[in-house]
Amino acid sequence: MADEALESQIVSLDQLLVESEKQGKALLARVRALRKKTNAGELAALAGLFDPIPRQAEQFALSVQTARDSLRYDAAAALADGSYLAELQAEAAAQGVVLIERDGRLTAFPLLLKLEAKISAVRIGRKLERGIRPGTLVRRLRQAQAASRFDATRFLGQVFSAYAYLAPIAQPNWRAERVGDGPVVALNDIHALLTLHPAAAADYSREAFACDLLRLDRAPDTRTSTGHRFTLPASTGSKGRNRLTVYDEYGVEHVYVGVRFARDATALEGDDADHA
Repeated sequence: MADEALESQIVSLDQLLVESEKQGKALLARVRALRKKTNAGELAALAGLFDPIPRQAEQFALSVQTARDSLRYDAAAALADGSYLAELQAEAAAQGVVLIERDGRLTAFPLLLKLEAKISAVRIGRKLERGIRPGTLVRRLRQAQAASRFDATRFLGQVFSAYAYLAPIAQPNWRAERVGDGPVVALNDIHALLTLHPAAAADYSREAFACDLLRLDRAPDTRTSTGHRFTLPASTGSKGRNRLTVYDEYGVEHVYVGVRFARDATALEGDDADHA
């Protein structure tokens, strides 16, 4: 575990580097003065400018080494042992960002986070952030939350496409064009069908799917292009592999299990009007 919090170590390191920068600028200024005198041919002035340079260079090198030695933070260890997470959560709370850690998962809704200890980075969704200073990272989280976009109609269409394949298995006489309620299909099976390709499964986790379900749940009037409406009943398979959980921006848990699509006579009349 790191001896000191990352945020305070960064502040201390920056102060030391400010001093190194001053010394570096002074050294560079003397070299520039040497060039100016040289180009002017003022040879008598060169010795006086050259003499202090070794001492200045030594002081500059020493200040840089001091700055380097001051950083004792083991990022890989801190990301693995929980000390970095504790600091990140404290910073999130200070900035008003709800960061939830449950069952080894991190959520700043609708964003999913993963601590990558081996490479000292934090993954936010699909993006790898190598800048892990807690204060800066939380500000990026806030910006990403504000910029997050969700197309409920498009997502519902993808879910319905998978549902249309799986529903006849659950209820052999179900047909998409029929009026009425369809069977309840496990959302876990929907996700499995949407991510059949291994690369898709890696890019679109169950946790990300659950986040999208919550955002869809907040758009209850959304319908498919064929007029099918959806419900997200939780009456079956509420335990085990079929249970999908997500924590919203207030830390409230939401559980999703199955989805049902239904088509009513109004949608059918709309189809008739389209073909008239």
